[in-house]
Amino acid sequence: MNQDLNAALLDVRRAYRLLADYQKRQFDLLSYVRNKLEAVSYYQDYAFSRQGDLRGLENQASAGLRFLPFLDISAIWLRHQNQDEFWDNHLPGDLMFGAWVRSDTGFDKYQGIYTKETADVSKSILVLSVVICDKPNDKPGNWYNKVWNPLPYPEDGEVGTTESVPGYRVYSNSIDLAELADQLSVDAAIEKWRKDAATALSVSLI
Repeated sequence: MNQDLNAALLDVRRAYRLLADYQKRQFDLLSYVRNKLEAVSYYQDYAFSRQGDLRGLENQASAGLRFLPFLDISAIWLRHQNQDEFWDNHLPGDLMFGAWVRSDTGFDKYQGIYTKETADVSKSILVLSVVICDKPNDKPGNWYNKVWNPLPYPEDGEVGTTESVPGYRVYSNSIDLAELADQLSVDAAIEKWRKDAATALSVSLI
């Protein structure tokens, strides 16, 4: 019994070290992609925010997940035209990029649970989206509250709109993280995504 527990704890220690290296690599990747898209940091969102207080966690089924905030992290970036208060003051042609690192597609962040999809058949993907402002909404037009939250993700490779956010369109497509082994592969994947998005939205993303 003691031997089994020691072996399990060894796996945990190895997993933590592997996870730290993985997360650092993803932060480096996100920074690189953001710079390639000539965007600036704006916001981030987590499937689970980490609690500052440990009380009551023993009664929560999701307690272990709360300390895995990177499990489904979304970074939101903006490309603006140097206007004042660009996060609220939108201009036609302004862009908002979303980079959603889905470390495990077998995890449903909306329900906060793992699905029946096992780890060996699920994937690790980077979902990249871009929202374009065709016509600004009423001010203040906070990108996060007025556009990001109410605008649903379209299917991969599709353009989405919604009556609740008129004047804005969104394109989304995913990239398998296994295909991003080095800088050349990252550059190629981002360039393909950029061209596909530009074609779908009929705009220039250069």
